[in-house]
Amino acid sequence: MKDSSLVLSIDIGSTAVKVIAMTKEGEIAASESGHYPTSSPYPGWVEQDPESWWAAASAAIKGCLERVGPAAIGAVSFSGHMSAPVLLDEDGTPVMPSILIADARSHEESAYLKAHYKRDFLQLTGNEPIDAFTVSKLLWIMKARPDAMDRARTLLFPKDYIRYKLTGQLGTDQTDAGNSLLYDHSKGEWALGLIRELGLPIHIFPRIHASSDIVGHASHDASIATGLLEGTPIVAGAADMACSQLGTGAVRTGTLAITLSTSAQVVMRVDSIASSSAGQITYHPSAIPGTLYAMGSVFTGGLGIDWAYRLVTGKSRLSAADYAAINQLCEGMKGIPPGSANVMFLPFLVGSGTPHFDAADRATWIGLSTGQTPELLMHSVMEGIAFNIRESMEVFQKDGHAIDKVHLGGGGSRNQVWSAMIGDVLGKNLSFLHNRDASAIGAAMLAGVGTGMCTMEDIISQKLVSTSEPSPYSEDRHRSYDVIYARYLSAYRALNEWYRNEQTAQ
Repeated sequence: MKDSSLVLSIDIGSTAVKVIAMTKEGEIAASESGHYPTSSPYPGWVEQDPESWWAAASAAIKGCLERVGPAAIGAVSFSGHMSAPVLLDEDGTPVMPSILIADARSHEESAYLKAHYKRDFLQLTGNEPIDAFTVSKLLWIMKARPDAMDRARTLLFPKDYIRYKLTGQLGTDQTDAGNSLLYDHSKGEWALGLIRELGLPIHIFPRIHASSDIVGHASHDASIATGLLEGTPIVAGAADMACSQLGTGAVRTGTLAITLSTSAQVVMRVDSIASSSAGQITYHPSAIPGTLYAMGSVFTGGLGIDWAYRLVTGKSRLSAADYAAINQLCEGMKGIPPGSANVMFLPFLVGSGTPHFDAADRATWIGLSTGQTPELLMHSVMEGIAFNIRESMEVFQKDGHAIDKVHLGGGGSRNQVWSAMIGDVLGKNLSFLHNRDASAIGAAMLAGVGTGMCTMEDIISQKLVSTSEPSPYSEDRHRSYDVIYARYLSAYRALNEWYRNEQTAQ
């Protein structure tokens, strides 16, 4: 007799898959992970083989089920990294590697779209066309790999491909469709007029499901490959940041969620697109039907701390012991006052995200002199990233969004010194998420909705999200940071002009 007391969540991340089995109360009963390689055959190219996702996912599913038993699984759902197109031929085989969100090969296509179709994209999606969205990647494929586009019969995204391997059913959901920039937010359908105008083949754009819909069942072949019981219900799932919105609790008006990972994301539910913030934050369909989330993107998050630690220690790679050493180094920062003794860091190691989105921007230390310690330099890097997070928060505030609650999650939230600093810079009390696997948790919530184990109202009420009591910020340090933040903005304006001129001169 089937127990069906758990849901299975499959999170296809940018470097690894994580599979969790979750109870209806939101507790994790078991988890398993697996990694896959990323290729960069040319400068600026970042791609993966979709078959490697399936190999890692099927093994991780099998490992997870060995702990809980396949009969306990009532449904399966998915989260997947965004904007990475998977083009399949008529046999369901990928015609080429998937181009990831960080890939920069379609810069010319993005510039063309911005020059000729910016107004169309803003009207449809609230977003300007940048390299991160799928549309420019599809135009690049059409130009540089016409053979691949000619063989393509359908367009999927990472989580859709794994779902296809489990069910044989093709389709996507509104969150991944929205990240293509070829989705009409107001109508909830593909923007077929714009697709035709861009010359993209209409037939590759698949059916769009609601994220919590049951769209198929585990096939016989999938059962053999993964250990799932044949016939297990399979839910559509959503893009990773849409799932993260659910898992971090950024589903109620007034709650801001900050995720500290390699980059940092600042996410909030919004009711409509604000033209005043166009090009500063990005707008995306939520997994909650009829709603949107807006996202501030801080490209240098934990990446900046790792980079600074490698710089001051001379190490090329970081081990688990090094991450423990970073925490020890941070303990030595507690006596450093706001402003890092007049050393400032502009945190744009890979260009800037919100609110500037300028690829010309570069990371810069200001105020260096002899005698400065590794602790002080690291402290300045952490402050610079915190200032950039504040820039994202202020875009939301300028659009009229009151922020009464801030949730902090991701691996970087384990760093107590940095977390306290972020609270002081923002002037906000922070509630820490107890479970940091927000995308996987969000996908599990969708499986729960699909099978009736929970409701969308349960998700919106945040009853499935566990946080700490708010940790108060220091008002004295916040007043100091207000002054230093103004200097940071002034330094950015001066150096942005310089870096733009340098780029033009090259």
